Amino acid sequence: MTLAVTVLIVVTTFWGSDDFFPFAPFRMYAYSNSADGTVNSARLEAINVEGERVVLTHDLIGMRRGEFEGQLPRFREDPADLELIAVAFASANPQEPSLVRIDLIVRHYQLHGGRPTGERTDIVEATWSVGEAVR
Repeated sequence: MTLAVTVLIVVTTFWGSDDFFPFAPFRMYAYSNSADGTVNSARLEAINVEGERVVLTHDLIGMRRGEFEGQLPRFREDPADLELIAVAFASANPQEPSLVRIDLIVRHYQLHGGRPTGERTDIVEATWSVGEAVR
């Protein structure tokens, strides 16, 4: 058993992806940010049919932050895939108004000496709207 686990960890470290967790390359621990660079934080915000802005949290869409962040390249490449988030929201919250738009927003926090400077920038990296996909 120990040998099998060790082999799985070694093999997936070189030829795996985060989808193979817990037998996966632990990329989340494999890099550091520059002390004078930026730190990024992604989030999803939506607009419902009533025009209200909704921050889509784990409780609302049933997707943990790590699962969501693992899908960022996919959402950037094909924003139409954000519709799957709207479907998950509707399934988990049938009493809530339907979503008509979802924005993938990445906030960039500026660091100086390893500490936040207070400067931050939000960039909408992908948008899905009912009936369309916009980059």
